[in-house]
Amino acid sequence: MKLNRDQELVCGINTVNEIIKIRPDSVTNLLTGSKKGKRIQEIEKLAENNNIEITAQDSSFFSKNFSGMAHQSIAIICNKRLEENESFLDKIIKKDNLLLLILENITDPHNVGACIRSAAAAGVDAVIVPKNRSCHLTPTVRKISSGGAELIPFIVVTNIVRTLNKLQASGVTVYGTDMEASKAHNEITYDNKSALIIGSEDKGLKRLTLENCNEIIKVSMPGKIESLNASVSAGIMLFQIINQKQTRV
Repeated sequence: MKLNRDQELVCGINTVNEIIKIRPDSVTNLLTGSKKGKRIQEIEKLAENNNIEITAQDSSFFSKNFSGMAHQSIAIICNKRLEENESFLDKIIKKDNLLLLILENITDPHNVGACIRSAAAAGVDAVIVPKNRSCHLTPTVRKISSGGAELIPFIVVTNIVRTLNKLQASGVTVYGTDMEASKAHNEITYDNKSALIIGSEDKGLKRLTLENCNEIIKVSMPGKIESLNASVSAGIMLFQIINQKQTRV
């Protein structure tokens, strides 16, 4: 099966279902295996209602194209999810109530996908990553995000520090994360315009990035584990910010 340069294969029941619901015009084909449970039958009905061609595929197709992935014998051919450039920030930066998630040094697509999923659940306005040394929107990221990547703008910037300075100039408070921080995530009051920046579990944030944050915080962990992966940390902190904002309404 040949795809054009603007298309990609994306697999997984939840992700396929969400993409068809959110962006049906971007999907050209639904591909299913021989075993069709209730969920897949429901997705086929959804595809039919949106005039999406349904094609049966054998198990070798899924094994070949999704090696090592939980494909669940379902996939779609769809347009690639477009990434936004830095100019997109100008469209949202003036909002009175803003929450951004920035990812630095995170190259694992599973981690990035899980971060996007948490961000979508928390109602984040956009996810921002640097152009270099980061994972962008791949089929794996879209699958792991379980539809989250279809809901949130994904912005790629050239320089993280310059982006932080731009945000701060527009009244956004930037909260960096570091395991050695003196303040825990549940010990501070977050501003209405907030940006949370998360680094990888092994490298964390760059020194220059930390120096350009307004506050440095860490996840409060009363147990004996010393660190969490990026997606878990992001989820905990994002919901702390959201819950705190909601109590002020």
